[in-house]
Amino acid sequence: MKHPVQKTLYYVTTILLSLVFITPMWMVLVNALKEKKDARFFSLALPEVPVWENFTTVIEMGGVFRAFFNGLIVSTGSVIIVLLFSALAAFPIARSAARWSKGAYYLFLCGLVIPVAFIQTYLILDVLQLFNSYLGLILVSATYGLPMSIFLYAGFMKSVPRELDEAAILDGCSPLQLVIRVIVPLVKPITVTLFIFNFIGCWNDIQVPLYFSNTEKWNLPLTLYNFYGTYGSSWNLIFADIVLTVLPLLVLYLFCQKYIIAGMTAGAVKG
Repeated sequence: MKHPVQKTLYYVTTILLSLVFITPMWMVLVNALKEKKDARFFSLALPEVPVWENFTTVIEMGGVFRAFFNGLIVSTGSVIIVLLFSALAAFPIARSAARWSKGAYYLFLCGLVIPVAFIQTYLILDVLQLFNSYLGLILVSATYGLPMSIFLYAGFMKSVPRELDEAAILDGCSPLQLVIRVIVPLVKPITVTLFIFNFIGCWNDIQVPLYFSNTEKWNLPLTLYNFYGTYGSSWNLIFADIVLTVLPLLVLYLFCQKYIIAGMTAGAVKG
């Protein structure tokens, strides 16, 4: 058991670090429920009378519903592509002993450090007539998540016994069925973790929709940017917009946090 002094220091440090994250969130929440004249002080005090109309105003004036569905379509489509293709790419990398598999592995890892070529991407989307389209945004967003997803999938798949592959093939599984029906369920923790991380990354991304679409395809974080330009002096409305932007991700995290923790713990054990 830890020494009482060490235990006390541990709890004090944990509480202080928690306050670093909780305090800004609390400030945003309470000021989103205040009037304009009170919100400009950024106080942590509760509002005397909650002004729920702030959220109604943001929804009506900020195009929240359209931006919500834009983000949902692009994030969901991107995550599906990332999970499917990263699993299919990681399986031969994890199983093959050939030189090409190691070369492919390092090639995908280059995607983690090579910066995005926005001009070339714009030209390609323009030639393919995918600029300002959901498909174009989904494909570009998916490329962001593929390198890291392949890297993590390959590491987890290496821990799955090869005897399962042989048994599945003897039972009549095709290579595609082997990956989807046998291997992927065995690495469910990392699959769910990658789903959450890629979804959150795509949901919060402002570069792709800003550079490759018009305002009609913007997601919630970009509507906040646009809303701030119009209502820069109304901090109560800006805070309300921030709450609406973060709320879907908060709900998603609360429902899936046990899978995220399971995936991170399994990764730590498997090395």
